[in-house]
Order: sequence, then structure tokens, then C-alpha cells
Amino acid sequence: MLHTITTSPFQTQALQRCLRYIGQGDEILLIQDAVIAGIEKNAWAETLNKSGVKIYLLEADLAARGIAGKIDNSIEVVDFNGFVSLTVKHETQMKWA
Repeated sequence: MLHTITTSPFQTQALQRCLRYIGQGDEILLIQDAVIAGIEKNAWAETLNKSGVKIYLLEADLAARGIAGKIDNSIEVVDFNGFVSLTVKHETQMKWA
């Protein structure tokens, strides 16, 4: 399953709730304000590293927020084609807001 999160973990509990329900083989895509969770040396980046699932951030949203060069190395950055590939790869998806 692909879990897509759109809100900052500093403003909502969407990411925290998502992490409670992830399963083996799931992946998480952070878009819009949720990309803030991927900033290196941040408690949320550490939590994501320990989640046991692959984490992706949308490149355009990083650029829009001026944080493209500040992302934890363990998190993969994808462009819009990568976003589409993830949605094709995962038949089931869940949006967290």
C-alpha cells in the first residue's frame, strides 16, 4: 500500500497515525507540507528511518519550500514521474491529511 501524507507533522497527527498502521511492503510518500518531516537531524526524520518502510519525498515540494539540500540521506526524493510510478506500483493507496 502507498500512504500519501500532505500535512506537516508539526501541525497535524497524520504522519503519526500513518506510522501506527503501516505494514510490510508499504511505502510512504510525503508531499506538500509533509516534506518538512524529511529534514536531516530532525526527530521526524529519525522516526521515518526507524519505520521499516521506504520513504519518498516529492522534489517539487522540497524546492517550493527551499529545503531541497537539507534532506536526510536515507529518504528518496522523486519527481512527478516517480510519483506516478509509485501510484502505478501500489494498487491500494491511503491519503492521510
